[in-house]
Amino acid sequence: MANFLYLSDVFCPWCYGFGPVLERLCAEHPDLPVRVLGGNLVPEPVSLAQLQEDSPRLRDFFIRLEKTTGRPVSAFLRLLEHRPGLCLNSTAISLSLAALKRLVPGQALPQMEAFQESLYGRGEDVLSRSVQHALAARWNVRAADFDQALAQDATQEQARCEAQEAAALMGELRLYPTLFLEQGQKRLLLARGYVPYAMVKKALAAALAGTSDQAAQGRPGGPYDGIREGGQHSGR
Repeated sequence: MANFLYLSDVFCPWCYGFGPVLERLCAEHPDLPVRVLGGNLVPEPVSLAQLQEDSPRLRDFFIRLEKTTGRPVSAFLRLLEHRPGLCLNSTAISLSLAALKRLVPGQALPQMEAFQESLYGRGEDVLSRSVQHALAARWNVRAADFDQALAQDATQEQARCEAQEAAALMGELRLYPTLFLEQGQKRLLLARGYVPYAMVKKALAAALAGTSDQAAQGRPGGPYDGIREGGQHSGR
């Protein structure tokens, strides 16, 4: 048995851009299920105003992301202008994703992508409980059931364990998205950072054929990565 292992983060804009690439790969390989681990790109709350202060070229970065990936970001750009106090926090959102995983197993990828689309595609505050209720309703999850799952110790433990596993796999360089092919105890790196479909497809074909484990290297992937000159991690 083999499967994809996808390290993503709701607040990673390049992960939002990578969504259609992974969806296409999954459609072409229905025999490869996807295991998703949420990242910890923004471990402490940070406001959009802080992001813009830290990265004066933030708007230019998102315009470049739209041109590179074809994914719309105009709604998020309006957030930058009109809701500077809106906060991002991966630690908080990981609990919401863990709750949905427990309530609706087997849908981790569309759940992750739904949150990313909500933020970057529609300009919604994904840390808002009302927005989360609306997203959960896509899988027929009632608001009360979602809130109950959030409060359960088992959900909180799952979120912690998944964050720890993702951090161990990611290592010192937090580069989202990251995609592996898992084959039993063997794990082959397919892509790190945003990578176009053709490059990931080539890496996957080689991995499945056992001819190469060379990963495709792409663009860095967080609100801080890839925005400053040289694409260096800011350390936030």
